[in-house]
Formats: sequence, structure tokens, C-alpha cells
Amino acid sequence: MYLSRFYHFIAIVLLIVSGSGRLGAQSAPARRYVNLAHLDHLYQTVTLPNSATVGTIAIYSNAPDYRLVGDDDEGFTCIDDVARAALFLFNEPDLNGNRGKQTKLRAMTEFVLQLQAPVGVSGAGYFYNFLWPDRTINTTFRTSVAEANFWSWRAFWYLTEAYPYYQKRDTAFAGRILTATQKITANVVRDFGDKPAEYGHSQGVAVPTWLPFGSGTDQAAILLLCLANVQQRQANLAVLRLIDKLGSGIVAMQHGGPNQFPYGAILSFENTWHAYASDQAYALLRVGKQLAKPDWQAAARREIDNFYPWLIQQQYLESFAVNQTDTTLIPIRTSQFSQIAYGIRPMIWAALEAYDQTKNQNYATLARQLAGWFLGKNVANTPMYDRSTGRGYDGIGATGINRNSGAESTIESLWAFQRLEKYGMIE
Repeated sequence: MYLSRFYHFIAIVLLIVSGSGRLGAQSAPARRYVNLAHLDHLYQTVTLPNSATVGTIAIYSNAPDYRLVGDDDEGFTCIDDVARAALFLFNEPDLNGNRGKQTKLRAMTEFVLQLQAPVGVSGAGYFYNFLWPDRTINTTFRTSVAEANFWSWRAFWYLTEAYPYYQKRDTAFAGRILTATQKITANVVRDFGDKPAEYGHSQGVAVPTWLPFGSGTDQAAILLLCLANVQQRQANLAVLRLIDKLGSGIVAMQHGGPNQFPYGAILSFENTWHAYASDQAYALLRVGKQLAKPDWQAAARREIDNFYPWLIQQQYLESFAVNQTDTTLIPIRTSQFSQIAYGIRPMIWAALEAYDQTKNQNYATLARQLAGWFLGKNVANTPMYDRSTGRGYDGIGATGINRNSGAESTIESLWAFQRLEKYGMIE
């Protein structure tokens, strides 16, 4: 394992700050960082034209008064955020005893179900994304059409997680969830299962062409989690083959190592890495453990062990692009901004999953180091999460902090601290 030497320094600093020398999954956090106040502010129930009552999350909330804001082209709420918020509530430790959270979860689940495109229309089985202010579904704008894209994968992911929960509590509702997941599973197997395992090239980099959008490992990572949940519920050879195919494509986009740029990073798309949506390591660890694929787990740890420490040393990056000559990758474009919660949370989850699987304390140290970005240990020296209000700020740009607090930044921040608190790794 090739963990950076600076971990020793980081560990000492963190011990001084926290006053605690031992971390573990069983230790209880001394304080709560998760605060649902702002998420509650973003939440509202609305009634659709078909009389269904659904739970929504406002996409934007602007400083200084944090009024809720929509978008003229898209709408006021979307499945991308509602599904993420539902996943957050689903993993709240007090869900089983909290009637309010259960009610919101049910309403948001209804929202997800209502936005699946019906039989007979383009994209049937995939999901629309946005809702207009008049409560009708945005079926035409490019970020809202029902297609194989991020928002469909988020809906898919949430429904596969929620099904066992509702199966024990409401069999009729669980049946609707199962039907919805079966429809999108069939779509995914149809659209990706038979793609030939061929490679293309981008700036000299060999890229798998059978992933979503050609070589999108970011989307493939979410899809991997979805399909693994489907496979766990009921074994299916076609699904298993597709899981293998997607996972191998993600691993094929890993480059470099301990002393070679880009230090084990898994490229996101073609010849580019970007921080947002970089759940590849987390997905490889989770699914690799479930399906006994140690090479996937090793690939994930290679990125965590080498690339994450390098990113921290750079004070984080937003993205970079590379050119490959022979076996050497050279950066041809690097961007430090904007830095957003969606770029940090995936690394925290991956480090915590690596800790869970190995019990190596270096991963606990790394997870807390990454969490520092939210608490002010970033290039702007400014907290990006306010635990007194539960607001996750929208990003660090080249000219300063965007203090708006929309759904994505808030949910991603809460996701990070929810998982850190689960393992007792923040006080």
C-alpha cells in the first residue's frame, strides 16, 4: 500500500485538534454535524395534475436571504436532487423512529416514481428530471428528457436501495418500486449489455467505448451500484455480465501509480478527470466486495492511496486533461476552480469504505483530512458547510466563495458528514 508520507504529519495535527487518538466504527461522535434545517427549508410537498402528492427539493437557494429559486429552462425541482435527498433520509440513523422523516421519504419516493417515462413515449422506462412551477413534468429540455443519463441513474440507485425497506412496510408500494426498477433494468441491459468491448482513443489515451456516453466512468460508477443492488436481490446472468463489463471499463480508465502521474486516478470521460461525480473508487470497493472482485478493490485503493493525497497537496483541483505518448500521460490542461461539495464527498465516501473493508487507520485519517475542506481547510480558508444552519455553500471559485446554498451542495455536504458520523470520525 503506497500511502503518502505526509499522513504522519496529518495524523499528529488531527489528534491535537480532536483531542482523540483512537477512531473506529463503534465510537460515538461527540457532536452532530448533520443539521437538516436548510434541507427542510428546501423541501415542500406539491400536488401533480394527476392528484399525486410528492415531495420536492428546491434546486437553488440564494444568499443572503436564501430564498428558493427555480430555472426558466428547467424548472424548480428535479429528480437528481430529490433522489439524493431521499438516499440521505433513507440512511438517517433515526429513520425507523422518526415519523416526520418517514413521511418525507415516502413523498420523495412518490416523486421519483411519478417521473418515470411511461410506455409509449420516447425514453420509456428512463426518468424525466425536472418539474415546472405549474407542477407539470419538463419532458423536453435537454437536462430533463427521459434518457440514459445521470438523473435516471440517481432515480435507479435510490429505488434499488429503497425497495427492501418498503417491502417490509408496504408491499403494494414496494411492488410499484419493483416494477419501476425492472423497467429501467431492462432498458440498461438492452442499451449497454450488447455493446462491443472496443476501445477508441482520445489524445492518445485508449478509452472503453461501451460505457455510458462512450467512456463515462462517472456515470458507470452509479450504474454499477444500481445493478449490484438488483443482482443482490435476484441473480440475473445478463445483469451480472453487464456489471463485469462496466467494472472492467472503469478499471481500464485508471492510469499512473505511486510515483507516476496521474497517480492512480480513474479518468472520468475520454482524456479528462473531473472531481464532481467521481464515485468510481467507492463503487469499485462496494461492488468488488459484494461480488468478490479483489482486483476492483485494489484498483480503488490505488486511487485512494496515491491520487487523493496528491490532490490534497495541490489544494484540490476541479479537473485536468491529459495527452498520452507511449506509456506516459502528460497534463495538457489543469483547472483548480470551481471546487464544490460534489467533488469532495465522493472521496470521503471512498476513504471510509476503504477503512470499513481494511480497518487501516490511515484511511480514517484521510477521510478526516478530506472533511477539512468543508470546515475551512481549503484554498479559500473558509468553511464550506455551516453546521449551525445546515447550509452547504455552492463552491469556491477563482474570485471567492459562492455563498448560495442549493440542493446539490447541501445534500452532498450532509452526505459527507452523515457518513463521517456513522463511523465516529468527526467530533
